[in-house]
Amino acid sequence: MRGWGNILNKVDNCVKNVIEETNTKKIDLIGHSSGGVMLRLYLSKDFFNGKKYGGSDFTANLITLGSPHQAKRATSLRKFVDEKFPENFFKNVNYISIGGELELNSSDSSLLSKLFAKNSYKSISGEQTSIGDGLVPLSSSLLNGSQKIILPKTSHSKIFGENWYGTNDRINEWYKQINWK
Repeated sequence: MRGWGNILNKVDNCVKNVIEETNTKKIDLIGHSSGGVMLRLYLSKDFFNGKKYGGSDFTANLITLGSPHQAKRATSLRKFVDEKFPENFFKNVNYISIGGELELNSSDSSLLSKLFAKNSYKSISGEQTSIGDGLVPLSSSLLNGSQKIILPKTSHSKIFGENWYGTNDRINEWYKQINWK
């Protein structure tokens, strides 16, 4: 919990600095992997590690990239976020979840994906035959109640395949599909 608290404090400081420097009221947040789950917690006005963040007051769009939202076997903090703030919990925030479909037998997939993806999918979703981004199964990365964007030939990160959520062409692809608030 302490590690998440430290990260959330940094996010909070950054958000408040951006709002002050740009004289805007709302910003867009982007979280990759567990960062997307953490940002769902940041939106809350409940106390977490002795601090209230209330990020929903400052957030127009929350974009998550390959985040393990729904998981059968989740860490205690992920489980807490899913139970306390399910789906698109804060209705004043536009949630966008983006998941990748990486064909494990293709040249788009790295050796690491080929060796470990099925076990990773099973540990998160309970299903070894799931499709996903080489680490997170698609069923987990697409948050219920959010705008869902599926990117073919997209890996979780560079170590799982050549084209990942942060590759320029993938950014352009998901960016143009978002229904912005």
